[in-house]
Amino acid sequence: MNCRLLVALGLLLFPSLALAQALPAKPGDWPQWRGPNRDGISTDKNLLKEWPAEGPPVLWQVDTVGAGYSSLAVKDGRLITQGDVGGVEHVIALDVRDGRTLWSVQPGPLAELLAARIAADLKQLDKNADGMVDEQEALARFGWDWNKHDHAADGDAKALAERRAAALFARLDGDGDGRLTFAEAGSLLREAFERADKTDPAADAAVLAKERAAAYLKLDLDGDGRVSKQEAKNTALDRNFGRTDARDPATNKGDDLLTADELEAALKKYEAGRDGTLSLVELAAYYVETKARGDGILTGDELRGAVGGYRNGMGDGPRGTPTIDGDRVYVEGGNGDVSCLEAATGKTIWHVNLRSQFGGNTPGWGYSESPLVVDSLVIVTPGGKGGTLLALNKLTGEPVWQSQEVKEGAHYSSPVVAEIHGIRQIVQFANQSVFGVSLADGKPLWRYTAPANGTANCCSPIIEDNHVFASSAYGTGGGLAKIIPAGTTQQAEEVYFEKKMACHHGGIVKIGDYMYSCGGGSLICMEFATGKIAWQARGPGKGSLVAADGMLYVLSENQEAALVEISPEKYVEHGRFKTQGHGRPSWAHPIVIGGRFFIRDQQSLTAYDVRAQ
Repeated sequence: MNCRLLVALGLLLFPSLALAQALPAKPGDWPQWRGPNRDGISTDKNLLKEWPAEGPPVLWQVDTVGAGYSSLAVKDGRLITQGDVGGVEHVIALDVRDGRTLWSVQPGPLAELLAARIAADLKQLDKNADGMVDEQEALARFGWDWNKHDHAADGDAKALAERRAAALFARLDGDGDGRLTFAEAGSLLREAFERADKTDPAADAAVLAKERAAAYLKLDLDGDGRVSKQEAKNTALDRNFGRTDARDPATNKGDDLLTADELEAALKKYEAGRDGTLSLVELAAYYVETKARGDGILTGDELRGAVGGYRNGMGDGPRGTPTIDGDRVYVEGGNGDVSCLEAATGKTIWHVNLRSQFGGNTPGWGYSESPLVVDSLVIVTPGGKGGTLLALNKLTGEPVWQSQEVKEGAHYSSPVVAEIHGIRQIVQFANQSVFGVSLADGKPLWRYTAPANGTANCCSPIIEDNHVFASSAYGTGGGLAKIIPAGTTQQAEEVYFEKKMACHHGGIVKIGDYMYSCGGGSLICMEFATGKIAWQARGPGKGSLVAADGMLYVLSENQEAALVEISPEKYVEHGRFKTQGHGRPSWAHPIVIGGRFFIRDQQSLTAYDVRAQ
């Protein structure tokens, strides 16, 4: 394990002397995030050096892994990932040969907690106590998004949508005038109210704006001729108050008071020809347009799908990659649930939650790290006041230490283990810095702040010869720090900083003296020791990459895959093909193992045959 064969240019290269441990792996194994050494390098050999125009042959494809951005772990012929299946976070095992599902489970304690929650929620949601959660009750809890979870019903979809709209309209039209005002339906329909209010091309937009402005001025309770923010609260004006309030050119700020002129101008600009109410025809049309195909009744199974997993506007589902160690699998979900499962069956051995048990704070886009197994420990990152890093006994889940002297918030990077100046340590990139803590007790050793941004630090650090390289996007870049002894601790001394090496989420692969990344847009090759850029090429675009047999396997977030030579001399591409997208960027990192190039995009997983014939 002190060296590994890299078939790049036929050279025998030595890995970082700082890397202290890799998970045991046989040929055909990729047991954790970014491979056995967490470096994004596959030991596969005898792979294709050129792809056909249509891409490598597809061995199999399945659509069973659920929504999410989790990458893949492979060991002993078993491929394990995570996904949101039916709205519930699952750990899924597939046969690596054909993609057949071996097991798909929600960790046991989570399933029990979810069942209890659903029973309580159903009782609470059923306001009229008729034994079911109807359309109005479901909208009150989830807004229009509840239709994502209302399973399609049999029959004519258009007719069903129109019937649902008519039933809801009748219940909301309190004065029976055939129009729904915001006061009658706005709080229930929320954003859908404004979207359903269609422009009338025959209306006089100016007259309509004047009439609506006059109606809004009735909200002026103190009689000063203007509508304040407080007076507009919970009305149709509340949502768009900011864009209606004219800004002072000198300060670029509004005065938080709306005059008749401001109201009329905003209505003519943003809502021309709209009367601010809903007719039955408009509401029914919106139901049809948005494909509201369910029966309008929220069942227990549907509620389970609505609340059973991690939800985020940038994509639902788990983010972290499983780690396989021996006969066990370790996973971390988007809500901070860390579980240990039997690899053969998916049976839960133990489970903890980083928020409720260890004071963690969920990052804005969910817990995204992949657990690190070192010796007898599992290392995870709760973040927050209890301590950024946490070491658990890998057999029992009991806490061994928490880094109480390091209390940065968790971000999206996965930790690595290293030995720097004889001290075994965990290196992690949290929300303020990249840092090292002692593996023995979690005591802080050093920190380096320059590569951190305030938005999202995602890229796992690269470590070699007592040097650490860390990078982030959002206009930041990457820097190399030399770690030097400082009494009983250590300190980081910056060697260089290069803004062009700004890796967002796609990772960095170091081969020999050079690093490669397309995490900032173009594919870049940079010398590790000096920061000198060898070359930069557009390639397929921003994305992630993995190295195998002298080549880079690049996957852009726009679903393009490319095969590129590993060489500091120049960019040379040997094939490119387009994969099928699913409406969101491809952020799950690909892997190359066992002669297969695996690409996961949301619920789809495809195995390409990249063996040389």
